[in-house]
Amino acid sequence: MKKRFTTIAALGLAAMVSLTGCMNSTVQKNAEESNKSEEAGQENSQGSSGSEGEGTYTDIILWDGMTDGDGNVLMQELADGFAAEHGIKVERVVMKMEDLRTTIKAAINSGEGPDVFSYEIGAGYLGVLAKSGLAYDLTDYAKDNGWYDLFMDNALSSCTFDEKLYGVGNELEALGVFYNKSTFEKYDLKEPETYEEFEEICKTLKEKGETPIMVDDLDQWPGYHYESLWTNAFAGCDTMNDILALKAEFNQESTAEGLDHLYEIVTNGWTIDSPNAMAHDDARKMFMSGKVAMYPTGTWEVSTFGSKEEGLGDDCGFFFLPAPEGRETSGVFGLGGSFVVNAKSDKTFTAIKFIEYMFNQENVQKWYEASYMPATTNADIDSYEISSLFMDWADSALNSPKQGNNLDVLMPTKVNEATGNYIQELLAGKKTGMECMEDKQSALEAETADGNYEAIEK
Repeated sequence: MKKRFTTIAALGLAAMVSLTGCMNSTVQKNAEESNKSEEAGQENSQGSSGSEGEGTYTDIILWDGMTDGDGNVLMQELADGFAAEHGIKVERVVMKMEDLRTTIKAAINSGEGPDVFSYEIGAGYLGVLAKSGLAYDLTDYAKDNGWYDLFMDNALSSCTFDEKLYGVGNELEALGVFYNKSTFEKYDLKEPETYEEFEEICKTLKEKGETPIMVDDLDQWPGYHYESLWTNAFAGCDTMNDILALKAEFNQESTAEGLDHLYEIVTNGWTIDSPNAMAHDDARKMFMSGKVAMYPTGTWEVSTFGSKEEGLGDDCGFFFLPAPEGRETSGVFGLGGSFVVNAKSDKTFTAIKFIEYMFNQENVQKWYEASYMPATTNADIDSYEISSLFMDWADSALNSPKQGNNLDVLMPTKVNEATGNYIQELLAGKKTGMECMEDKQSALEAETADGNYEAIEK
């Protein structure tokens, strides 16, 4: 989901490229260059880049999904800083998350995998690696070294399976509504505090000849987020927690009501004519050009939407989609992924220390100033140089009394596939909210029975 360029590949990756056929040419080219340097016998200051002894830092290989933009620059700076501090090399491979997901199991099992890597959370993703013995058990280290105080609860609970910790959630994200402040000011509109006020804003904008809100779903994955926004707003955080804990089911009146209100946005003419035909990139451009007043999406867009060069700059605001009057509003939160240590690596000490290094107090500031919010408790945002839009969202996040759930990062793949299909049918008027929720519940029950999902207790 994130930004900029720089790829450093690892020993043996060229073989993995030919095996999988899905990594880009830049990765392959750098893999070959890395192989040449390794063959030349380059060594770190410890005298070896092989197996480490206890407490000894050695060269490590990092795979991460920060493919471009500020995120890529940040990760390169962290890798270089850790390497310089310990006199080692951190060889970095950058690839899209879908490529990493399709290659990581084979890479680890073949002995050609990274020592530390980023990966998606949830039982259907990191949970699979944990059960397969491919993710390193971090539980004892985390308990002994204060990680349960350093990291927010969900950064660890989302990576915990069978009461063991297998990763660290790296970045707190939220779903909400970005809006054009100039458009709101033009019509004397304010951020809504209830869903009814949100609807009145949409009505007013429509009457003034504006397109009130963007809903795009050609790419399907935006539909995951609309579902999370509207079901959390109408069902509430506590109900969604019960569903995730398998104490309740998706197919209930409040969740279905939320999706029916999502469909009403389309039937009321508050969005573009054909949401299922609009690509996400085109939708973003329309919002940033001022052609749409509001856009419900994720905070990974903060750096772009708040950019004075390509976005709206200080004219962009953010609010959580409010609940109907009389119900409690909570932000919809998730994690952008996690960092995981390869269970079959012989360099686990250095890999764990690298994760710890990325989130020390000095480096947490770097995350914030690159417009990312690490899921830690050691931030001092008032002292950071961050945009007004990022400050708005960070302040909202840190002061949210409850945290609702971004569902797709917690659901198994087959549940998300079902969601992608039925949200398009909902937006096209072919399914009701309850029919969608019945589809989701059926898919979740099947995945739970197959061992691909286990209760998430919050």
